[in-house]
Amino acid sequence: MRFQIIALVICILLSAHSYGRDTTIVYSGSVVPLDQQAADVKGIWSVSLNDTVITAAINQTGREITGHCRSDAWSGVISGMVSGDQMSMAVAALQGDVLISIYMSGRLSGEVVNGEFIRMDSSGLGDTGSFIARRVSSDTSGFASAKRVVINRTEYRVSGPVSGILGTNQI
Repeated sequence: MRFQIIALVICILLSAHSYGRDTTIVYSGSVVPLDQQAADVKGIWSVSLNDTVITAAINQTGREITGHCRSDAWSGVISGMVSGDQMSMAVAALQGDVLISIYMSGRLSGEVVNGEFIRMDSSGLGDTGSFIARRVSSDTSGFASAKRVVINRTEYRVSGPVSGILGTNQI
């Protein structure tokens, strides 16, 4: 009890001492005003991270980005933010029974984003590194996610139209 009273007195004295004075906060990172115009990142992007190439269709509303993406082995969804020339996004994808999660953060310069990524999956594997993304088109209308096709209980992934494959496909 005695310690609590002493701590309370110290807090009161410190707050009384700084009352009416300007307080300075030192921060070594960059600060971007919330009302600053976000860079335009809408479009189709080719993203290279370590051994994986991802094609992403990104849509943008203000600072918020959403979209779909695919690699040779999976399809996923994207959610993120743009603030000034800084871009960060998270990817969630399913490859078989394994959930893949990728977080990317980078700086936009023209039609290129350079940054760092963290990738983890539900089997316990993960890696980190640098990524580079290049906008290949500003039009997202032609993007198609990889589709899952099951024929006679065998799963296939295709990225084009699936009609007519043996006439018995399921999506």
